[in-house]
Amino acid sequence: MPRPRGGDWLEDEIKALQDCGVNVLVSLLTADEASELELSDEKKFCDQSGIELISFPINDRNIPSSSDECSGLIRTLDARLSNASNVAVHCRMGIGRSAMIVAALIVQQGVTVEEAFMRISTSRGFDVPDTQEQFDWVAQLSQDL
Repeated sequence: MPRPRGGDWLEDEIKALQDCGVNVLVSLLTADEASELELSDEKKFCDQSGIELISFPINDRNIPSSSDECSGLIRTLDARLSNASNVAVHCRMGIGRSAMIVAALIVQQGVTVEEAFMRISTSRGFDVPDTQEQFDWVAQLSQDL
């Protein structure tokens, strides 16, 4: 998903996620992006709303710097989903980084990489991921899952 609106809108945006049943929110923004987009208080509003915020920064239009750490994130999210949590993942626009992480999570469930990205593209209404490198990264990671 794209990032929540920041600044004066942020508290309402987090409340709307809570109202939709989200109880785990993953932000893939870097600290600089969060500041630029006025999302620095995201953790505070998530805490107030009972939403677990997981920050896992990935540079825009890139792949995770550590596949091992990202595999750990995927396992954590898979466990949360297995325990009936509702997970939302955001980056800046919801096209590259978030699609990549969600695709990896879907692949963890036994779906092919192509099918995972097709499902996300259909849901979002446009093609994802943002780069071929992101697609290839999920394909490589799928061999390790």
